[in-house]
Amino acid sequence: MPLFLHRSFVPGLAIYSYMVGDEASGRCVVIDPTRDVEPYMRLAREQGLRITDILETHVHADFVSGAVELKARLPYEARIHCSVLGGAEWTPPYADALIGNDDKISFGGLRLKALHTPGHTLEHVSWALFDKTRSVDTPWVLFTGDFLFVGDVGRPDLLGPEAQQRLAHELYQSVFERISDLPDFLELFPAHGSGSLCGKAIGSRESSTLGFERRFNASLRQLPEADWVAALLRGMPIAPPYFRRMKKVNSEGPRVIGPELPGRKNFTAKDVHDRVCADCLILDVRPKEAFAAAHVPGSINIPFGPHLATWAGWVLPYERPILAVIDDPEEMTEIARCLLRVGFDQIEGYLEGGVDAWEGRGYELAGLEALSVHDLARRLRGGDRPFVLDVRTEQEWGGGHIEGAHHIHGGLLQDRLGDVPRARPVAVVCGSGYRASIAASFLKRAGYEEVSNVIGGMTAWTNAELPVSR
Repeated sequence: MPLFLHRSFVPGLAIYSYMVGDEASGRCVVIDPTRDVEPYMRLAREQGLRITDILETHVHADFVSGAVELKARLPYEARIHCSVLGGAEWTPPYADALIGNDDKISFGGLRLKALHTPGHTLEHVSWALFDKTRSVDTPWVLFTGDFLFVGDVGRPDLLGPEAQQRLAHELYQSVFERISDLPDFLELFPAHGSGSLCGKAIGSRESSTLGFERRFNASLRQLPEADWVAALLRGMPIAPPYFRRMKKVNSEGPRVIGPELPGRKNFTAKDVHDRVCADCLILDVRPKEAFAAAHVPGSINIPFGPHLATWAGWVLPYERPILAVIDDPEEMTEIARCLLRVGFDQIEGYLEGGVDAWEGRGYELAGLEALSVHDLARRLRGGDRPFVLDVRTEQEWGGGHIEGAHHIHGGLLQDRLGDVPRARPVAVVCGSGYRASIAASFLKRAGYEEVSNVIGGMTAWTNAELPVSR
């Protein structure tokens, strides 16, 4: 009875989701689906399988669950399985089956068993896969969700300071007691890879084995519990504020989007200028160089790419509809998918003809100075020194920065605009210029006049052998 096993990956958010199918019975389950569900449906059809069960490991914080969307879009009945082990607050009302520890789902020659592994969240379960043609009693694969990653464990601090101590101790019990009897050869398939903010130091490999992690994963080396918890919480990266919103959306149930994605309406330059969409926030997803050269005044730049969803969640207001400025209308489908993954459902459309159409109508254009690292170094040696704003993470800042620079994480800049002087030129620096363009666009929108993006960022500064302070 051949086993069908497929892993999907979403770059940027670094999400892994899984399909497990039994060809003999024709049944298939999807574990931790994202909201763009067409690939799961298409792949199931191609394999001659029916998606009969949708499994969640926990209430996700970094993306909108696709469980409700997938069930609604299937032309036949499927059941959503969610853990009940976190209590009523963390039991989604859309669950068809409430899962407890050791509960099982069997189909054909396969069986999936829920193992309660709290710590990242209270309700978290991992799913152990048994292939009965190989072993009835010993699992082959463990789908670990956000409990255990390659090189790391899930962070326990996303529910706030009051809950993090309890969750950290629960995580200790999960790591060293709840899975202690599982074999070293068990394969681990986590819900995230490198780049996800659901862990502190997630490795780049897609999977591992429990034995390898027990030997080389620092978080699986046993210490006295208090010491282990202290080490785990030390140096935890800042969690994006949108994580709280995702928790709420996923615990209550996201709305169904359907096959027609939003954002396909085109707005003329006159429509945008005359504020036909009065409350729309203008999101310019063009490359940072194009945005710097010319853009619609007041627009926010988040260049289209793997990190669009993450940074949209960090910095964009959820209550405002979005109108996009793009180079190619064909990009709008993937842009909408990126935004929908993190809960931006009000995507109104895009500027027809882009900035060229805006310019052709004779409307005012804004620009952003692109500053080379050598130009910045010369200005810092001169009399009119710019205010250097470093928007990287704490860890990057600690690894080296420009002397005299001021550090504000880019995701927190909107709350700390008062720390950035308006009377001085502001030079914004990040690792390469991507995050600096986002931050600089917010400063321009807030009325700062002399703002520049340091092109190449600290990477270029270091490679140019300019002085670094630590």
